[in-house]
Amino acid sequence: MISRFLVGVLTLLLLGACREAPRETPAHVAETPQRQLAPAQAEANSAPAVATRAQQRLRTVARSGNIDHDVASLLLEHYRGTQELAAVELTTGRDLELRALADTLRREWQQESQTLGRLLARTHDTASEESTLLYQEFFHGVQAAYDSVTRYASPPTGDPDADFAAALSAHLRTGLLLVQEGIAHGSDPPLIALAHRFHHDQLHHLRQVQAWMSTHPNPTKR
Repeated sequence: MISRFLVGVLTLLLLGACREAPRETPAHVAETPQRQLAPAQAEANSAPAVATRAQQRLRTVARSGNIDHDVASLLLEHYRGTQELAAVELTTGRDLELRALADTLRREWQQESQTLGRLLARTHDTASEESTLLYQEFFHGVQAAYDSVTRYASPPTGDPDADFAAALSAHLRTGLLLVQEGIAHGSDPPLIALAHRFHHDQLHHLRQVQAWMSTHPNPTKR
């Protein structure tokens, strides 16, 4: 009886010690400012920020002096920006219609980027007075396309779907202007064929996103 009593007393003492032991928070978790970094990270990866970086990269595409080569470079970079915008919507967006559009854009990037890569690799420089003058005309049109983005840009709202739609609309408009310059001044038949397909597809997507925007009033900035 005594031994059982002692065992019971010791058990109660041990349980009490376990209840009273303080819970320690790991230092690296307590000191990590995750809540402070999250808004900045979200802003940097938002559709408006991604679209801005895509436009900046378009402006830095190297000029070769060959229209066909540069058209392929510009369209490849444009597709890359479209892919990044689609990835933002697929990660953060909630609207099923826009997510379906983003998935379509992602698949188009996978197909057309390979074709553009091959066209880019086989185009080469030409040097003549006529081609130089034509290139200057082409490049002037490209600069106008770059500058057009300021007319189409919308301030961010904080809503992932609305921001994606607005950023994609401006991005597609710029791409249409770029490809029109390529069609008007390019000479490589496979590239021109791709440019016409690009124009058709991007115009279709622009109409899709504009139709969505017309039925979804732009929310106020959060």
